[in-house]
Amino acid sequence: MFGYSKFKTGFISVIVLLGVIFALPNFLPDSVLKQIPKSVQSWYHPITLGLDLQGGSYLLMEVDTDDLVKEKLTSLADLSRSALREGKVRFVGGVTVVDGAMQVKLLNSAQMNEAKEIIRKQETVPLAFETEDSILRVSYTPEALESMKAKAVEQSVEIVRRRIDELGTKEPQIQQQGTDRIVIQLPGVQDPSEIKALMGKTAKLTFHLVDEETTPQMAQMGKLSPDSMLMTGDETGYIVLKRAVVVGGESLDSAKQEYDDRMQPAVGFSFKSTGAKKFANATRENVGRRLAIVLDGKVISAPVINSPITGGKGIITGNFTVQEANDLALMLRSGALPAPLVVVEERVVGPGLGEDSIKAGTYACLIGTAFIFLFMIIVYGFTFGIIADLTLIINGILLLALLSILNATLTLPGVAGIALTLAMAVDANILILERMKEEIHLGVKNPKEIMKRGFAGSFSAIFDGQLTTLFAALFLFMLGSGSVRGFGITLGLGLATTMFAAILANKILFMAWYELKKPTKIDF
Repeated sequence: MFGYSKFKTGFISVIVLLGVIFALPNFLPDSVLKQIPKSVQSWYHPITLGLDLQGGSYLLMEVDTDDLVKEKLTSLADLSRSALREGKVRFVGGVTVVDGAMQVKLLNSAQMNEAKEIIRKQETVPLAFETEDSILRVSYTPEALESMKAKAVEQSVEIVRRRIDELGTKEPQIQQQGTDRIVIQLPGVQDPSEIKALMGKTAKLTFHLVDEETTPQMAQMGKLSPDSMLMTGDETGYIVLKRAVVVGGESLDSAKQEYDDRMQPAVGFSFKSTGAKKFANATRENVGRRLAIVLDGKVISAPVINSPITGGKGIITGNFTVQEANDLALMLRSGALPAPLVVVEERVVGPGLGEDSIKAGTYACLIGTAFIFLFMIIVYGFTFGIIADLTLIINGILLLALLSILNATLTLPGVAGIALTLAMAVDANILILERMKEEIHLGVKNPKEIMKRGFAGSFSAIFDGQLTTLFAALFLFMLGSGSVRGFGITLGLGLATTMFAAILANKILFMAWYELKKPTKIDF
């Protein structure tokens, strides 16, 4: 028997109604959308337009993984220097980083294996060792380097996302490209200079004790202990610090812009419990000494510890403007980048160009849809043409609703995916109607039987066509990137809505027409 049960009919109708509700924001003016409560806007909103449709900024940034490896080797050299001394392994000339490897010259080559074992304990990832006479060179294995770089890029993507989200930029698109690059798309942002400034700073914060026994002049003359380092600062000029980190920025719990005692902009911070304990112990044991605050390799300030700081809170002062203090607090909250980011490519798409793209895409869709509607009415008659057109409208509404619910970003390739979806939906309707025609030519008279056979006979062809296209959409999604993946997603969702609209919703429309008109025959 041709038709659905009341439950199935009701369920399909509810799906269509929900589609209308969730697609509605795409047709409402901004003045109405702004009146929707923010708690509702988080899940009830229009489709986000991509960079090519509303204009904005495009940044392609590269993670400087070479700098990351150099920093890791330098840290390993600092740890190994102290560990070799404690292990009574004697060396000459210090522990240095040369040509992508850590190098140490032992006084006694018989201690080579002992030195390797000590150095190996300083690192959690595999190390490669090379020896030449009494010289030991240490580097990371290719597997360790690959894992280290992949993790750095993954962390960078997450930190970039946090920083941009804190700025309140609407609907940014941030994704990894290749092995060491990050694509940042900022719809509506016409000046990316602030974003570039934030992304260009790693925001690595560390606290070090000042080496009171070594002056900067002594350090410049080469009289510098291996446990100390010479650094520059905005206010302090050259200063000698202990290499050992008292506490690092990874122990921070929060940071925000405040004002110091002189009512100058500053950054207040608080530590997590473990960091607070470290900070309290360090300040308790070093009252009267200076503690330097180092940000991205520069000393911001080096105040004297007047008393133990046990509350886990502190303040960073400097010649900050309010904006600089806010930016620094934002970066500290979002975390330090594991490696510097370098701008490889930058583009700004004007809003006028995006508006032209929207108009062109809209006109193309409207004109194409109008011709499709007219074609269906001319070829299949007013009744069946209107039913087919209503099916296309339902299909389009459901697709818009899905894109809105998934918070998808619509780009020009996505518009092309929608157009292709409508074309395939027309094809599905034509298959059903042509199958009905065949049944009439075969002598079938009963309208219900004609419709039943039309849907049953065309199902396999419709399903096979949608399935083969779905494979193409899946390959586009899995192997493509950027707008190519967007086209694949839109096309895949369109295939799902086409199957629903052409097979389920379309049948309900035919059922409704039959119950309303009670026809005794079907003519095309």
